[in-house]
Amino acid sequence: MKNIFLSLLITIPAISLPSTAADSSETRKVVSFQKAKKNLYTKVYNNSGETLYCDCKWSNRKVDLASCGLQSFFPKKQRKRAGRTEAEHIIPASWMLKKNKKFRQCAIDAKENKESARKYCQKHDLEYKAAHNDLVNLRPAVGQVNAERSNKPFLESITRKAETYGKCPITTNNRGFSPSLDDRGDIARIAFYMSRTYGVTYSKRQQALFDKWNIDDPLTSEERSLHKRIIKVQGYGIAFQ
Repeated sequence: MKNIFLSLLITIPAISLPSTAADSSETRKVVSFQKAKKNLYTKVYNNSGETLYCDCKWSNRKVDLASCGLQSFFPKKQRKRAGRTEAEHIIPASWMLKKNKKFRQCAIDAKENKESARKYCQKHDLEYKAAHNDLVNLRPAVGQVNAERSNKPFLESITRKAETYGKCPITTNNRGFSPSLDDRGDIARIAFYMSRTYGVTYSKRQQALFDKWNIDDPLTSEERSLHKRIIKVQGYGIAFQ
């Protein structure tokens, strides 16, 4: 089977992205995270759809937990967050703090200033901001699932101290996160895009897993259609040949 990665045509923003953001017309072409989330929900998904990982139905940012068998799963203190969608970074924002295996200068500066690297880099590194807010890497997810996935690496399977989520086909523990079979190819192709576009690098084990998932879970018409909508909204993304 032909490797889908080799047939990707990746289009990138039609702007020059300097290493640090400035108050310029170029900076304004990269939208804020708030704007990116609004575009995700209203323009890419038209305010309804199914969540990443658990396929729960959602509309207007509210999750129908009964639609995916999770209505009685979460404890009371987690129900509020579980009942709303959040924009999940498939490749975590913390992974983007490194470019080509080296920490971005903004991440180093943030540490010296004792500030959140994620917030600081969105203000001071235009390329990081573009990566952080790129719709290719964002998906509506159950809020509490997004919280518990956090920035854990992806794993093929989890057996030791595995936590399951009712009928949702995911497992996790303190070492990683194993997504559903139907999401794995999508995740892999997004990982390839983030690497080629923004210099995000992965461990050998993670890269090998993405290569495997890319083959095991081939491109579908739904995935192709989604990326066409993303390109229509933000002007760049993954264009499959």
